[in-house]
Amino acid sequence: MSPLKPKPRLSGPAVPVSEVYYFCRPWEVMEMKDLDLKTILSGIAVIVSVFTFGLSFWFTWRSAVVAKRPVLVFVYEPSSGWVIRNIGGGPALNIVVAQKRIGGQWFNPVRIPPLAKDKDFVPLWLHHVNTTGIGATYSDFEDRPYTSTCGNDLSVTTSGTRFGPWPEADIGRHWNQKKYEE
Repeated sequence: MSPLKPKPRLSGPAVPVSEVYYFCRPWEVMEMKDLDLKTILSGIAVIVSVFTFGLSFWFTWRSAVVAKRPVLVFVYEPSSGWVIRNIGGGPALNIVVAQKRIGGQWFNPVRIPPLAKDKDFVPLWLHHVNTTGIGATYSDFEDRPYTSTCGNDLSVTTSGTRFGPWPEADIGRHWNQKKYEE
């Protein structure tokens, strides 16, 4: 059974039916001589439309994620010591704060309560420590992980988890964590 069907003729010279065919399936390849300028332009328009739709969808999704992303920073207050502040657009959940010696490993992990947008937490066990770096791993409400670090007055916030995880038994609790002594 041939995939081609005879093309009906309305007028003109008599041509045998076996010599005049057109494609009946859209996935079959057309020859270049069958393409005209209108067909080429409409094909380009469809490709551009699909591309811009995909690009628009991606930017909309990214802006929605960024709008509700938590961002934790470490702020030093001379009166109280270190303060963890959420300057992002959403709550920070599952926060674990840790310390790092210069050139060393992360240590002293402590879990703190969630931080709402524009809220602070004072890690009393850190007080005025200035000989270690400080970092926090946390997630947003859709469980996307983030990491914030501070060392040598340089603050960095990144997507993903850059240190940890620790066994649950090794993670201290903020309400009974002993003050860090250098």
